[in-house]
Amino acid sequence: MQPQSVPSETLFPMRLSDFEYYMVTDDRPSHPMVFVMVVHVVGLLHKPEFQNSLQELIASHPLLGCRVEKRPDKGLSWVPFVSVENVLEWNDVDSETAAHSVPEVRSIDISSQSGINVKVLAAADRAQMVMYLHHACCDGIGALQLIGELFARYGRRTTSPDMKQPEFDAVSPEVLLQRENYDAGEAAAKRQKKSLGRIIGKVSRLLLRAPIRLASSADFQLVSRGTSDSSTASVRQMNSHAIQSRVLPKSVHRALRAFAAQANVSINDLFIREMMLQICDWNRKGGIKFGRRWIRLAIPLSMRTSTHDGMPSANVVSYALVTRRERDCDDSAELLRSIHQQTSDVLFNREGIVCLKLFRVLRRIPGAMKMFLSFKTVLSTMVLANVGDVRRRFNGRFPLQKGRWVAGNVLIEQIHGVAPVRPNTRAAMSIGDYAGDLSISLRTDGQVLTAGDSSLFLEEFLQRLLSIAKHPEQSVDGTEDLPEPG
Repeated sequence: MQPQSVPSETLFPMRLSDFEYYMVTDDRPSHPMVFVMVVHVVGLLHKPEFQNSLQELIASHPLLGCRVEKRPDKGLSWVPFVSVENVLEWNDVDSETAAHSVPEVRSIDISSQSGINVKVLAAADRAQMVMYLHHACCDGIGALQLIGELFARYGRRTTSPDMKQPEFDAVSPEVLLQRENYDAGEAAAKRQKKSLGRIIGKVSRLLLRAPIRLASSADFQLVSRGTSDSSTASVRQMNSHAIQSRVLPKSVHRALRAFAAQANVSINDLFIREMMLQICDWNRKGGIKFGRRWIRLAIPLSMRTSTHDGMPSANVVSYALVTRRERDCDDSAELLRSIHQQTSDVLFNREGIVCLKLFRVLRRIPGAMKMFLSFKTVLSTMVLANVGDVRRRFNGRFPLQKGRWVAGNVLIEQIHGVAPVRPNTRAAMSIGDYAGDLSISLRTDGQVLTAGDSSLFLEEFLQRLLSIAKHPEQSVDGTEDLPEPG
């Protein structure tokens, strides 16, 4: 594909940000730093119009048209391709395949390939689009912006003259230079200076506290067989699924929001609590003893401010870490209160600065980032991301049909996505709200969790949410009795 315009020479070569450097350093063949977005559409997706829309999208978002190269004067830097080719894979399939096919894990060599790869399974009445993105190019919010713009461009090409067209805002490539500008104003800067001691304390706890790993399929087999022999073929069977997704209806979403409001917490606090409890129960069933170790959830945080308005796809993200001992999960009501107190503190103090400062220090010491990622083998038990209302993450608008985007001749039925996993952080989950429904997606480490066990973990988490929605009065004091997953 030929970009419409060559990126400005004043931008490139452009040195990688600290977060981008972290993502490139942590990329490995066994655990590629590539996340997946899945879009289900209803209607006949036209290949020429889609292909041209994708070409325009890549031309408008410079990092998608770049590779990473080490430059003597800048170190690892973004360098634009003359042309971007072989990005789209189009497959004509039957409706059943388009609806139910499960995407597989893919690697992207960011030193020689574009950071975007798109696979389409197109049937006569529906299609599934899978967008693979290298995490050095883009974060989850940026990915949703890309999907919105891609289908807005497609919709403008396929909308009939008497129909309303989708709209999208043009991006400004020069704003990419601001992607490491996290200044949120004078008041925030004063708070961050005052909290230097707290930052040092948080980094120390990150380095010294050893998080527990999620129980693997081998652990469960040891429990079921009562043997120390874990070298069976079933345990070693690879799970190549890049994402498993489920949808909870509006009624459940409304009930969960009502429960959170009654408890004076956010629905995100509720998700974090339920995942802590899920990990506790999962590891107990897997025979994992916690001892002095901790459960740690890595929560992605957007660091975007008005400074980043109009920026093409990029990473303006960090992590907050929610860490609790197993005994902290015995009282679920108190656990929810403590999580709410911490997450409110995160919003006030922009706790994501802590991880970014750590990445910056490690980058300045030759070899330190790679050594840290190798030595600190368990950074977190799991990644849990809540992107909120998917439609609000797109800076544009679509005609709507029952709350869903209408993109010309197709209807965007569902949007799913999930982050990659790294060694020993065996699972990542993403939660989003689209047209009122809750999309819940899971990615697991296919080397240690089978597809069946991954599906079971997801179903058990869903049962927790369904139980709260059905019996909110039993979930206030931690006495809920969860049904067995079906």
